[in-house]
Amino acid sequence: MQSKKKKNILIKVICGSSVLFIGCILVVLCCVLMLFDFFGAKLTKEKVQNNLEYSDAYLLAVNNYLKDGYVPLQRLLYFHLEDTTLALETLYTMNQNKEQKTAREMKTVCEDQRVKNMVACTDTNINENKEYLEVSTGHFNLPLDKDFLITSYYNEQRTIFEISDFHSGWDLAVAAETPVYSVCSGVVEDVTFTQDTNVSYEISGNKIGNLITIKCNKDYEETYYVIFAHLYPNSAKVKVGDEVEHWTEIASVGTTGYANGNHLHYQVENSNRETIDGMQLIDFTLENSNTQFELEKPHDKYYDDFVEKQEAQKYYDELHK
Repeated sequence: MQSKKKKNILIKVICGSSVLFIGCILVVLCCVLMLFDFFGAKLTKEKVQNNLEYSDAYLLAVNNYLKDGYVPLQRLLYFHLEDTTLALETLYTMNQNKEQKTAREMKTVCEDQRVKNMVACTDTNINENKEYLEVSTGHFNLPLDKDFLITSYYNEQRTIFEISDFHSGWDLAVAAETPVYSVCSGVVEDVTFTQDTNVSYEISGNKIGNLITIKCNKDYEETYYVIFAHLYPNSAKVKVGDEVEHWTEIASVGTTGYANGNHLHYQVENSNRETIDGMQLIDFTLENSNTQFELEKPHDKYYDDFVEKQEAQKYYDELHK
């Protein structure tokens, strides 16, 4: 009983003055915030997957700068979550090495005056977030040699046909019948064509559509499976068992299967058939001699609606600069 009274007197003394009282509050607040991981820029699977509010801004950035090197959304969120005044577009160019067409090393990024004093740039924090911050150097070429518009990225939180999901690949919008190429050296694993008219899911009700799978098992340390989906009817130029090389033409773009407009669904799986970020495997210096990055517009509602949304995002970004 005596010790309890002493404890109460001590609390009254410490928190008696207004200055000490505020100090007490700050200490308690700091403890609470630390419990909820407020300080630092610790990324989690949940933070990376709950990306709906960042989708439009990221798509705008990636469409503007992808051809000069890929930077994943989680790398941008790592900095943005600590300082929300840094726009994703700004962070994209900050993290990009245009000369080598890759993402910069974290050490180099953290030399930038805008981020160098962040908790995110401490060695401890970088090591804790290593799995989200590393960007692999790929050996694949792009699956298209014409310019395209990215309408959905890997792991994007989205709703399509009133169903919410996380996207398993990348959607590259381009005109119907644009040639699609192998991204690697390997063998054709599967050719499935179930649709003979180039119409969207709303009309066909066909979720499978037309797709080709290539097993990339030559010249790589690991085996990858690449799926090309929504292909144009009767456009397959390969069959199961055919060997392919970089830039082998395999089919053309359509809107078959679970699609609502002409685009290529590009999806990569590892040797365990788990989906991974296929854009990280692309070497943007590997170009086809016929490469022409001048966008031929698809002229369909899917494309037009997306462009309208991107224009709205540009306007929003300008207002909030």
